[in-house]
Amino acid sequence: MASELRRLMPRDRWLLDLLHQHQVFTTEQVAALGFDNVHTARNRLNLLANRAVLTRFRDAVRPGSQSWRWALGWIGAAYIAYRDGAPVPRPGTVADRVNRLGASPRLAHLLGINGFFVDLAAHARTTPGARLGVWWSERRCRDVCGDLAHPDGHGMWTDDGHTVSFWLEYDRASEPARRVAGKLDGYHALHRAAGLNHPVLIRMQTARQETELHKRLRAHPAVASGGLLVATMAGEHTIHPAGPVWLPVGHPHRLRLAQLPAAPGDASRAA
Repeated sequence: MASELRRLMPRDRWLLDLLHQHQVFTTEQVAALGFDNVHTARNRLNLLANRAVLTRFRDAVRPGSQSWRWALGWIGAAYIAYRDGAPVPRPGTVADRVNRLGASPRLAHLLGINGFFVDLAAHARTTPGARLGVWWSERRCRDVCGDLAHPDGHGMWTDDGHTVSFWLEYDRASEPARRVAGKLDGYHALHRAAGLNHPVLIRMQTARQETELHKRLRAHPAVASGGLLVATMAGEHTIHPAGPVWLPVGHPHRLRLAQLPAAPGDASRAA
């Protein structure tokens, strides 16, 4: 183990930290985050998997094959434990954790959330002045928000001199519009308790779902009063989430992410 830990390159450690925070990425997501192309990323990922730094899994999909999903292997988990002064997990414990992740019905949801932030980070790599300054996982959001609200993620995006902090709700069309709208009560409570009144971004799957949700949101007390800013993005919009794809409730046109106004009473644009 000591020999393997000493062989880790800076980019390997960076990737292990991201996987520790966000659990799982596809090959394409890793490539977009920190490599020049998918081929180079795939070669490095395979090498790290052969050394038990990472582990990989995928479902049997025919025709064709599913992209590999990458998670911490035993050596990678040991690196994180040594770094943080925590007990080193047993190989079987790490394997069980990966098996639960691979079998989880929420895996597609988690990959979708990570893909949203990966798209922003990848855009920032090639756009001067753009930066994803904060990227919190669902677990980190839970630590901060407690039981008041349950965001799928939190980010702070800067582009063209403008910065916006936001909460993310990633909808995979598994919930009715009334339930999605009902989540806003928690965000309103979070604002009253902590002043964290960042705009709530809801990533929808279809324009029809988006239209139905907007009808409900226009009648929501917190939204109608202007106390809570909510913007949606429909799945048909294939431009990356930094682009002009966000439709604030009650607004006639879509805006770029950095153009979204600060929600009223937001205590910290840099949380």
